[in-house]
Amino acid sequence: MAGTELKTDSSQRWTMYSKDTYGSGRIFLTTEQKQAAQEGKDFTSRGYADVWARDAALVQRVRSFLRQNFHWHERLVKNGADLEVVQTLQSMIRGGSVVLIAEQARTGGAGSGPAPAPYRLQSFRESLMTMHGMSYDAATAYIYRYNDMVDRVNASAASYASGAASSLAGEASNLAETSPPLGNAQPFEYTPDVVGGDTEEIAASTNNPRYAAKMLGYDQNTFSTMLHTFKPANGLGPAANVIFHDDGNVEFNGQMLDDNIHDYAP
Repeated sequence: MAGTELKTDSSQRWTMYSKDTYGSGRIFLTTEQKQAAQEGKDFTSRGYADVWARDAALVQRVRSFLRQNFHWHERLVKNGADLEVVQTLQSMIRGGSVVLIAEQARTGGAGSGPAPAPYRLQSFRESLMTMHGMSYDAATAYIYRYNDMVDRVNASAASYASGAASSLAGEASNLAETSPPLGNAQPFEYTPDVVGGDTEEIAASTNNPRYAAKMLGYDQNTFSTMLHTFKPANGLGPAANVIFHDDGNVEFNGQMLDDNIHDYAP
């Protein structure tokens, strides 16, 4: 299983794999593989994209990796800014289509084994499931609804500053009537995680185009253009409710369509 080096620090060499390569074609990863993949996500979340983008050799390795494994990003690989390339990689790692694994550094020596896994705080989705008894799907739907509410509140505050107080109160009241208390929670980015290491891996999927764009590594405008071409090409109307999977497959009425959304990338 050949991967591409991302970077090496004092004790670890971080290596990139496509999801299919890392899983050797299996649908579900082993517990150890999932733990290793989560460590890569944690490492990525601590990294600053602008700092990575200043490392010319790192950016070149990322471009080469994307060209070899994700042909639909050919335009980005050729013409994208260094920061955009790094941000796309980080988004793909968070979404699971790219797996980042810590391996022993080439320098070896005493004390160069894998670093202990950092303490992992409970995610917002997990807190909804444990504290409020929600299912995984219900917690995910709640996060979508909450993010939409926050977007509406922010838009109202920006457009109608003089009358914002009553508008915000109405939005907050609507949320309070239908949802458990959240305190001072902020919008949460879509991450197709699982609750614990001993549970079944849940495939990342969504019927929300906005979160599908983030999951698959596209900006909103590009993904919207792709979708407007994809639906007619597959005999679907603009309002057809489809489900996007993290490998680019698209489902409609319980059936997987023949085309992959990545095939429509510019």
